Amino acid sequence: MSKAPVLTLLMATYNGAEYLERQLESILNQSYPTWELIIRDDQSSDGTLQIIKAYVEKDPRIKLIHYGSAHGSACRNFSALFDWAYANDKGYILFADQDDIWLPQKLERSLAGIIRHENAYPANFPLLCYSNLSFIDEQDQQIDARLPLPQELKLEVLINENYAWGCTMILNRAAIQKIQHIPADSVNHDYYVALVVSAFGKNILIDEDLILYRQHQKNVSGNVGKMTSMSRFNRYFKDTESMLTPLIDNYNLVQSFFNRYQVEMNSQQRAMVGRFLQQYKRSFPALFLAMWKHKIFKIGLGKNVVYFYTLYLLRKKVMAHVKAGSTS
Repeated sequence: MSKAPVLTLLMATYNGAEYLERQLESILNQSYPTWELIIRDDQSSDGTLQIIKAYVEKDPRIKLIHYGSAHGSACRNFSALFDWAYANDKGYILFADQDDIWLPQKLERSLAGIIRHENAYPANFPLLCYSNLSFIDEQDQQIDARLPLPQELKLEVLINENYAWGCTMILNRAAIQKIQHIPADSVNHDYYVALVVSAFGKNILIDEDLILYRQHQKNVSGNVGKMTSMSRFNRYFKDTESMLTPLIDNYNLVQSFFNRYQVEMNSQQRAMVGRFLQQYKRSFPALFLAMWKHKIFKIGLGKNVVYFYTLYLLRKKVMAHVKAGSTS
């Protein structure tokens, strides 16, 4: 009888004392018991470290590490954690936010899902499985909102937007070995990871709610309030400048990914991503035609209409910021 795989959970913390204990208890209450929780704290100034140390004493599966010198953002924290997991040749990893609540079957269902797909593909095939989620507020009350997710997350969609949230992911060893390192300046660790796996493996949905994703004012990304039709309308049509930073981040992330992996991509992928980046610099009509040709779209007609409108308005400003950043 084969040994149960050890799942490595990577948690990046920073001033998370308000919700951290509830998240740690939800991990302790998992139905699948064979895991290790690796926590890296980013110089918290509240009671976060005290809580972590108490749980380290409480359960030997929980470890606090001091690894790497990167500080200052959740992405840099997760990047250092990923470096640690890669250096230690971990088999399966999951990312854990400090303020969510994991449902009791999360680890069990995530592992079952990725093993099922591993059995359908050749050995050493990079796989990432991402699940659905439910939203809760600051008082743990459920929010009536749903996040529609694709059954498979492909490169042509990811060039525009990520639909796989880090807190819902499980990656296999082949994916970890292919990624090797998450650039600390990539803004979103989960976005970069999904891009790499989409090019060389598959991102596949586990269509179950496996976590309670907390919504509050300190959310780094993915706030459900930004997903309402009215919020989208205000951002895209009344306050288009608010979309400038996400567009800059998106371009830089795709460029970073392309710089690292273009030689290893197949010819179709290389042409698609390279054309997107090249025509982005040239003009909006050229960009639009490149995206149309390669079917580089978001999911949903309405989202694409407002996205192209935003690109029409802000493309030149995005390029000016990108150019300024490359010369500073």
